[in-house]
Amino acid sequence: MRHRKYTFKSVLFVLFLLTLISTLVTYFFVGNELFSSFPKYIDGIIYGFLVGLTFWLGNFRIGKFVGTKVNWKKDPKKANLISLFSFLLFGMVASVAVPYLFYGVFHKHNQHLAQVVVNNGFINLCVDFIFVSIYYSKYLVDYYAKSLQNEQELKRENLIAKYEALKNQVNPHFLFNSLNTLSGVVEQNPAKAVDFIKKLSDIYRYVLEQQDKELVNLDEEMKFVNDFFHLAQIRHGNALSMVVALTDRIIYLVPLGLQILVENAIKHNVISDDMPLRIEIGITEEYLYVKNNIQKKNVIRKNGTMGLENLKNRYTILSEKPVEIIETDSEFIVKLPIIENIRS
Repeated sequence: MRHRKYTFKSVLFVLFLLTLISTLVTYFFVGNELFSSFPKYIDGIIYGFLVGLTFWLGNFRIGKFVGTKVNWKKDPKKANLISLFSFLLFGMVASVAVPYLFYGVFHKHNQHLAQVVVNNGFINLCVDFIFVSIYYSKYLVDYYAKSLQNEQELKRENLIAKYEALKNQVNPHFLFNSLNTLSGVVEQNPAKAVDFIKKLSDIYRYVLEQQDKELVNLDEEMKFVNDFFHLAQIRHGNALSMVVALTDRIIYLVPLGLQILVENAIKHNVISDDMPLRIEIGITEEYLYVKNNIQKKNVIRKNGTMGLENLKNRYTILSEKPVEIIETDSEFIVKLPIIENIRS
């Protein structure tokens, strides 16, 4: 019921607008003669109304029809030429046809009909060009804005797809390395293997819970890192230590972001009682960092850098700042950009 009322009001508004425009346009060309008598006024308004309705409906239909037949994205130049030609052709035909039918057929003004049709046709064509120009300009602006919006949506969808692919690399990578660590624990200390397996179960549950998330809270990630580090200490004992210096600041990072860096430090360096490995996790104004002393192993597996590359790629998508990697003679530092708001 409300829809019908709204439609009825819309029709009344359009009719009122056409009548008003017809009066103004006719008065502009005829002057006070329009109001010399009531029949002349009605005659002028009916003519103006027919002209306005013809151009309004005709251009609207042409716009819809051409829009479905031409491909603006594939060939915008061709689409633009066809659209303009269609509007102009219709405008020229309608500008002559309406005054001819109105004055020649309905009023049967055979005297000076050609001159009346030409004069009125010229006026109609000028008015039509003005309104078509306004409509076409608005159409192009709307189309350009929609194209930009679609382009941004496409970029966002591509980023989401790329990010999902990167996240999917992390889980098997983490499981593979955890099982390698477990094999080492079983060989060196079978009694601790049971405790390791229980901890590993809790840790992998966290990995599965976070796999659909883009960002996680630092507190959640640190609980996971501490559990992971505990497993590493089961294997290496006091030769491996970690210092954490963080604040209460609420920040976010990618899931497994810190764990990957701690894991790389353990995997790439010699760890023994004579050569202990010290890992430090800290925060600055703009970065989270993981730092360790360097005592590189002679042999590193080929897939050893996959986790770090994955991390760099994910932050390329999520932050304007890149992951920074600093290596000196004695230290290896990786700095992750701080993210303080979860993206919508």
